[in-house]
Amino acid sequence: MSLEVNLRHIAGVTILELSGRLVAGAEADTLRDRLLDAFEKGEHWILLSFENVESVDSAGLGEMVAAYAALTRRGGTVRLLNVSGHLAHLLARTQLDRLFDVYDNEAAALASFNSAGNTRTQR
Repeated sequence: MSLEVNLRHIAGVTILELSGRLVAGAEADTLRDRLLDAFEKGEHWILLSFENVESVDSAGLGEMVAAYAALTRRGGTVRLLNVSGHLAHLLARTQLDRLFDVYDNEAAALASFNSAGNTRTQR
C-alpha cells in the first residue's frame, strides 16, 4: 500500500493525515514533496498524523528527520500526532523522541503551536 497524504487546515496549522506505509522509495518521496510544498505555500506549522500509518522503516524515519531539519532551519515547526506503538518504539530506540514533539491528542497538539515562545513566520 502506498502512502496517501490528506491535508487539513485548523487554526493556522497544516495537518498532514498520513495513511499507508512510510517506507523507502516513492512513499518517502511523497512525504518530502508534500511537506516542502506546504512550506513553500507559507504553511509553517505542520502536524503529521500517523493514525492510519501501517509501518515506517529507516528511510521513512530518515525522511521525517530531513523534513524536520529543513523546515526548522527555515523557521517552521513539525510535530507528530498519534504515533503507533511500532513508531513510538522506533522513535524511542533511535532517541528521535527527543527531537520530535509527539502528541496523542489533536486538540493538545494544535494548542501547542500557539503556546508561548512559539513564533510563526507565516507569509
